[in-house]
Amino acid sequence: MKHLIKTSLLLLAMCMPLSVIAYDFVADGIYYKTDLWGDYAMVCDQGEDGGLYRGDVTIPEAVTNDGTRYPVLKIGAYAFNNCTELTSVNMPASINEIGDHAFENCSALSNVTIPYAVTLIGPSAFKDCASITQINIPARVTEVKIWAFENCTSLTDVYCHIADPNAINSLAFSLESENYANRTLHVPAGCVDAYKEAGWNEYFGNIVEM
Repeated sequence: MKHLIKTSLLLLAMCMPLSVIAYDFVADGIYYKTDLWGDYAMVCDQGEDGGLYRGDVTIPEAVTNDGTRYPVLKIGAYAFNNCTELTSVNMPASINEIGDHAFENCSALSNVTIPYAVTLIGPSAFKDCASITQINIPARVTEVKIWAFENCTSLTDVYCHIADPNAINSLAFSLESENYANRTLHVPAGCVDAYKEAGWNEYFGNIVEM
């Protein structure tokens, strides 16, 4: 009977909405969750009993909780989702991953720099961020997932340091309006033809070398 109860509770926990058990601790107004082994912390969503991030947010390279210091390595899924009054995020150089829907619908977000260490930008990570005018994608990024920058209606310039256009999902920069004429994609020297052959001129009015 005890084993059955324990198993049932475990299954129940697995089925609970992520927002109920979203974070492990809060430091300086930022919500964090640690990985399974406690090796690092990630910024996470605030759950049902949290508010929404507003204004300018600066994330530290490391954070201490209960005497343990954790490097901050990831922006977790939904971490800033729907924070419509968030205007800028200063991410530390330690960040190596931006999770699914992390900044989706942050409509006032206009200033964000993707750290050089980032290798993955998740699906819909910056979807509907209508105030972003330019973005810089570092060379270490190996994958930009589907709809990562979908419907970023004010986006005019993308500085992409990735040599291989196939590392970016073909719908990463799609717009509902399908009006791409005023957009410019800046790519590494010698990569313009590769991006055009991969069909990126469908999503950018201009493709030029940096």
